[in-house]
Amino acid sequence: MPGAQYCVACGRPVRAAASNLPWYIAGAALVALIAVVLTAVLRTGQPASAATGAPAASAPAGSATTAAPPLTGTPREQADRLFNRIMQASAAGDSAEVSFFLPMALAAYRDAEPLDADGLYHLSVLENAAGDPASARATAERILEADPDHLLGLAAAARAARDAGDTAAARRYYGRLLEVYDAQRQRALPEYADHTMILPLYQQEARDFLGR
Repeated sequence: MPGAQYCVACGRPVRAAASNLPWYIAGAALVALIAVVLTAVLRTGQPASAATGAPAASAPAGSATTAAPPLTGTPREQADRLFNRIMQASAAGDSAEVSFFLPMALAAYRDAEPLDADGLYHLSVLENAAGDPASARATAERILEADPDHLLGLAAAARAARDAGDTAAARRYYGRLLEVYDAQRQRALPEYADHTMILPLYQQEARDFLGR
């Protein structure tokens, strides 16, 4: 969205043109959480290989704009470029491009190990969007092993448990998120700053799920 200071899909601040992550997100409603956007796109017209995380061999037919982000920088920077490219495509409703880049992004984050909390959160979101909530939950749990009250870890784990049909676990994660939310928002974590707009949406999602 021209002039926006934050990504309207994932809550990350819009980077300046000189940034290593120059992929701007536009066109999604603020209330659309990142994994909701991805899942909605993936459920419409995607090839089965994308949902399972299998490698895509070539660009999808009819996509004139699909081109991989430049392979420069560290493995993590390359993974983040792919993540942002997927967000850009999902916001535009481009299911072919999302399907094309999703397996690349999954592989890129796994190649960039070890990941920090922000990288693990990105990987968990992508795994859940690819239809693998078990892996998404396991990845989110890696965040929680190091930081049990981490909001992004709790949110990602809750969504993965919910999508896997484990309502009891989802309620536990969402309940803990609400318990620690205010205290956690006081922490000066870079990933909280990067996702500042999505954290209140996760809080509301937890309230809605728990009926509070």
